[in-house]
Amino acid sequence: MSHGLRELKKFTKNKGYSLIELLVTVGILGILLAVALPNFQDTIESNVTNSQAKLFITTLNLARSEAIKRGTNVGICPSNDGLDCDAASWSTGWIVFVDVNDDSDGATGSIDAGDIIIRVFDALGADSVLTVTTDYMEYNSLGFSATLGVQTMLLCPSTGTSANARSVEIGVSGRGRRIEGGLVCP
Repeated sequence: MSHGLRELKKFTKNKGYSLIELLVTVGILGILLAVALPNFQDTIESNVTNSQAKLFITTLNLARSEAIKRGTNVGICPSNDGLDCDAASWSTGWIVFVDVNDDSDGATGSIDAGDIIIRVFDALGADSVLTVTTDYMEYNSLGFSATLGVQTMLLCPSTGTSANARSVEIGVSGRGRRIEGGLVCP
């Protein structure tokens, strides 16, 4: 029987990791995270501003298609409550609406009795700063921009990193295009 016990001990030897091996592995993992984390934060910041720029392009496409579908002017203006325009506060959100009597200018009181709110967009969040060159954008019934000239929306991360900034340029045709390079955050 003792011969069988020796054979059993030989096969049941504990084969785990030692404390030293575990500490070395955790140390190497910590160094790798310390090197990779700043680049990962930069990637996250870039993805956030990119998705927010795409949201603004979605807004433009919605307003443009609604103007064509309804055969009337559709406006986009900044709004802090989702019920009326509030000039110069794009960072608090914006609304897309049908301007039935064509009297809106983006200031408070622009949305009146006959106007129809199509969609309310919430604020972008504290991670970004949004700057737009106008307080009001409008599409006519043909889908063209009724706002004079080329308008620009600049989206900068709260860190101010220009490499992660995005811009949307709205041409006279009403079409928005995203710009990723050569931008400067204020």
